[in-house]
Amino acid sequence: MALDIGLLVMYFISIYFAVFWMSIILENGIGDPVVRKKKGYPKVTVAIPVYNEEKSVIGTIESVLGLDYPSKKLEIILVDDCSTDNTSKVVNDYMKKKSGANFKYILHKVNQGKGAALNTALKISTGDLFICLDADSFVEPSALKSMVPHFEEENVASVLPLMKLQKVKGFTLSLQYVEYLVNFFLKKVMGILDCVHVTPGPFGAYRKSALVSVGGFDTNNLTEDLEMALKLQKNNYKIIQLIGPRVYTLAPETMKGWFNQRNRWYKGTLINMLSYRKLFFNKKYGEFGMFHLPMVLGAAVLSIFFAFFVVWQHMISPLLSKLYDLSFISFDVGLMSSVWLERFSFLDINYGLIFFTFVVLSFGLAWILYAFKYTEESFTGRGFFSASLFMVIYPFFLSLVWLGVVFDLVRNKRQKW
Repeated sequence: MALDIGLLVMYFISIYFAVFWMSIILENGIGDPVVRKKKGYPKVTVAIPVYNEEKSVIGTIESVLGLDYPSKKLEIILVDDCSTDNTSKVVNDYMKKKSGANFKYILHKVNQGKGAALNTALKISTGDLFICLDADSFVEPSALKSMVPHFEEENVASVLPLMKLQKVKGFTLSLQYVEYLVNFFLKKVMGILDCVHVTPGPFGAYRKSALVSVGGFDTNNLTEDLEMALKLQKNNYKIIQLIGPRVYTLAPETMKGWFNQRNRWYKGTLINMLSYRKLFFNKKYGEFGMFHLPMVLGAAVLSIFFAFFVVWQHMISPLLSKLYDLSFISFDVGLMSSVWLERFSFLDINYGLIFFTFVVLSFGLAWILYAFKYTEESFTGRGFFSASLFMVIYPFFLSLVWLGVVFDLVRNKRQKW
């Protein structure tokens, strides 16, 4: 009984949040604000932190050099955090061919983590704007010019582009294809109420003075981009999420890689939520403190609940019970099925549970359709297949990730990159 009540509470909270954000969309719309550029182009530093990215780093550098932006106003700083592959050789060989570019290469002698690599670049940067670009990501030529005007508003500390996958092939990438579209669409909606809580590494742009004022990046943080967003929100800066400018990233192609990446992300989320707990239910931070942060933490708790109780109670436990019963009849599935049909009654069906499941799935489908529409992706063909996988399978995989996070935190296990 307690588990059924918990499940209904989970459904109710999910529906409540879905309705709330849907109302924000209907009231405010989704398009990027139109901002007219008043000043000249500011100088921009693009920092590329690198750790074992020999296969993709040159493509990343070339995408920056291909930006539709005055070359004299563009500075590139690549910080190699003691890579153990051929990244150093690949970059140095490339630099010899591009001697005319404003390009700096720094090699850490000891691996210190991504936050430290970004701080190294920040200290020597000369740009008014500071952009982080992961070494497995590639930016569109027009992105920077589209993002810069939004810094005309003095309180804006960060402007973020829409992030998509560079390639989509296979089961794991198909899941992530929809995951990225939905998450960034949701971030865009959250940005309407100044509720962006993470500034992702792929081409997240910052006002350098804002970064300096908050002390730069946390060098001991698993998710320095999330911590930076919380730090900026704590200091009442504004973060803008756009859906026009785009950056493409390479995602893990195996379930193990996906699991490890999400493990780090969500572990960092819980740790940072604990560090910034004073923002929770704090009127000083508006909707971000009163509504959004509790929602993020609530979503994590619901995922853990789903993993521990719902999956066990409604999937694993019944399956084990059936297998146990089948063992007494030599696993004669036909006989058990006939007995089950004889005893079946429509009165035994939990119609309330079916109704709430239908409602939640309907809202989930609506979010996916909105995400495809506003990110200009086709829902037919690959989109329909990927969305179906996402709705049916993704919640279970996500629950497994959260179980891994809890297990790691109990063991005090953390990683740097």
